[in-house]
Amino acid sequence: MLTLTDRAAATIRSLTAQPGIPEDTGLRMSLQDSDPGTLTLSLEGPQPDDAVVEDGGARVFIQRDAASIVDDRELDAQLDEEGRASFMLGSQPAG
Repeated sequence: MLTLTDRAAATIRSLTAQPGIPEDTGLRMSLQDSDPGTLTLSLEGPQPDDAVVEDGGARVFIQRDAASIVDDRELDAQLDEEGRASFMLGSQPAG
């Protein structure tokens, strides 16, 4: 199952707490139709078949077809000086 770093959880909370964002919004990971194996990240609510990961008050929705790509991975994030988020998918730490 996908895990989130503290930075990723904080970044997702920051993005979904902005004014005008619906309460059920999270970070959704789905496969990009035009480029097989490439993930698309978006801020939206869950779809019926999505897996849901909740960690540190942040929600990530994972499209069923993308679940095998992110299984046993760790999502990290950082914000640049202008507040733009970058997400990185890495291996989970051993432990």
